[in-house]
Amino acid sequence: MKKILMACGFVLGSCFTLGSALAQGAPLQKDCELCPELVQVPAGSYTMGRQDGLSNERPEHKVTLNAFYLGRMEVTQAQWKAVMNSTPSANGACGPQCPVDSVNWDEVQEYLAKLSALSGKTYRLPSEAEWEYAARAGTSNLYVWGDMPSREYANYGSETCCEGLAEGRDAWVHTAPVGSFPPNAFGLFDMLGNVAEWTQDVFYKNYMFATKDGSAWVSDAPGAAFSRVVRGGAWNQDGASLRATKRAQAITTEPSDAIGFRVARSL
Repeated sequence: MKKILMACGFVLGSCFTLGSALAQGAPLQKDCELCPELVQVPAGSYTMGRQDGLSNERPEHKVTLNAFYLGRMEVTQAQWKAVMNSTPSANGACGPQCPVDSVNWDEVQEYLAKLSALSGKTYRLPSEAEWEYAARAGTSNLYVWGDMPSREYANYGSETCCEGLAEGRDAWVHTAPVGSFPPNAFGLFDMLGNVAEWTQDVFYKNYMFATKDGSAWVSDAPGAAFSRVVRGGAWNQDGASLRATKRAQAITTEPSDAIGFRVARSL
């Protein structure tokens, strides 16, 4: 019997089903032959962060966003090679339909610039606020599917630091082919798990002065731009790292086999 999972949301005032008609019927946009498929994420408001979470997830604050486009899936090794003519992934054995990894923030900016030139559209990374809004997809749970991590819905690692684990539906010790798990209610795959994802934002220790309009939070302070936010957890991290509000810090010049990205652009 096919499992149906309901997740009740506070953004749109209704309950969503993972893999539902809403997700399956999400309109897709593809701007060029080499461009990733995009999903239009609807405008809305939500409460970002978690008051009972870690200190860097506080204070909770309301964010109101315009609609935007977000990559339906993480950028794959094949999509990266087609644009950049390189194969950087440490998890290359996973195959071309697995997420590209081991690309630093600056290299991602090169990819986005080339994709923009090919398509005539301005591609970018999602802001941290956009990312969390899209990952939650209208839910207020720790995870889009509920309040406990589950290998039925994401690829992640063991409870011992930095080790992958294959168990149940999560059949991959390392990265998994994109789309191997159900999409969320916005029609987005692998927002939690597989690889953590670069965002546009500089990392700040809390949300005390965070933006409220969904735009990226950046800084002109010397050295600040070298530390950016990554979101979503990864194949070698524990279940707690996949929480929708969990924030992590990464150095822009340091690639990681646990970090990839998905594209975004404004309407």
